[in-house]
Amino acid sequence: AQKRSTLAAGLVCTAPGIPMLFPGQEFLEGGWVQDTVPLDWELRDDFHGIVRLYRDLVHLRLNRQGHSQGLCGRGINVYHLNDEQNMLAFQRWDQNGPGDDVVVVVNLSADKKDGYKIGFPAAGTWKLRLNSAWKGYSASFSDYPSGDIEATPEDYDGLDHSAAIGIAPYTLLIYSQDRPATP
Repeated sequence: AQKRSTLAAGLVCTAPGIPMLFPGQEFLEGGWVQDTVPLDWELRDDFHGIVRLYRDLVHLRLNRQGHSQGLCGRGINVYHLNDEQNMLAFQRWDQNGPGDDVVVVVNLSADKKDGYKIGFPAAGTWKLRLNSAWKGYSASFSDYPSGDIEATPEDYDGLDHSAAIGIAPYTLLIYSQDRPATP
């Protein structure tokens, strides 16, 4: 349940538009939202890892580290949709280019994927900025070994570059490139 909840939060925070999060959602508050019933704030200690995941998503969404500007823009290209494997990948951008383009890969299935090929908008190193399966977010998560990838100039998914990734079940990965150093 935690994996599916955090996967949904990741999709909300990486989609265009203003994300809507319910009060207490970041620490898995249950039940209906009612202004007459106070939140159980002790849950934030019980689910401190999930709170951290939400914080990390918000930081990426707001481009706090300077490498996810695309999540602030309006551009979106849903370029990989595999119904059979329950996989989705999309590109977000503001102005395009390194430090701006963001690729979000989503595994909506109960199966891990090893060596799963997807397209990328540019060649080079794509750094994994968020892996929602990281064990630091929840002791019940697998800490599946996803990581940075090298996109090579091989057409795939209608894009000029591609790479193989590994992704855990019910997981969202966020990739971006570093901005080039200015002289």
